Amino acid sequence: MNRISNDSQNPKTYMNYINHFNPDKIIKSNPNSKVAAIFIYTDFLYLYSKEPSYKLKDKFMDLTQNHKNSFQKILTKDKHIIQDSFSYLVWSQLYLEFGKFIGYFNKLKEIYKKDKLFQKYVKEDFKNLNNPKLKLDKNQINFFLEEHLMVYLISKGQIKLKNEFIRGHEKWVLIAYPGKPLKQHIYLHQKNFFKFDNPKNIYQNSWYDLKEKKLYDFSRVDLDTYH
Repeated sequence: MNRISNDSQNPKTYMNYINHFNPDKIIKSNPNSKVAAIFIYTDFLYLYSKEPSYKLKDKFMDLTQNHKNSFQKILTKDKHIIQDSFSYLVWSQLYLEFGKFIGYFNKLKEIYKKDKLFQKYVKEDFKNLNNPKLKLDKNQINFFLEEHLMVYLISKGQIKLKNEFIRGHEKWVLIAYPGKPLKQHIYLHQKNFFKFDNPKNIYQNSWYDLKEKKLYDFSRVDLDTYH
């Protein structure tokens, strides 16, 4: 959330990322293909903070609206883009799409407390963030676990992402972000604690790094050598 107003994740940068995905490559293999992009704003995740909630509310309301409106302005300048193929969601909407989220989140926290390897990867990931403003306390751990669980549930088809262009007929969902996946996220997929399987989604165990233009297949990642 804090990066969507700077050069690393602002609307112009994201448009450049999206332009890298050439629809012709998909359409040539299947003339009936439809491709959509969905932005998920992680505003509610940042309530794991000691900062007053009213300040966070004002801050993220401003950030999300400005980001969406600025992106929409870019889209309207290109007559070849289908406007409805882009949609925007905030974190709280995802809770409603998967009504059992709290139960699974509590189960994941219990798993984490007992899984030493899981704890090890969280500590390593946190250290690699190299952010002196952060502290690996209960809030930060909950932040990590909730974020990764939500993305895992989306990839596994447990949470549906609404888009007026696709209208629930998606054949695959690819998680994309300008950065490589964390070890703890890969570990969650590799262990698949909740035994979810979404064979329709060929990318259910994948992640695309928009910045490096690299696709990660979690089944092929060795976490002992992964950096």
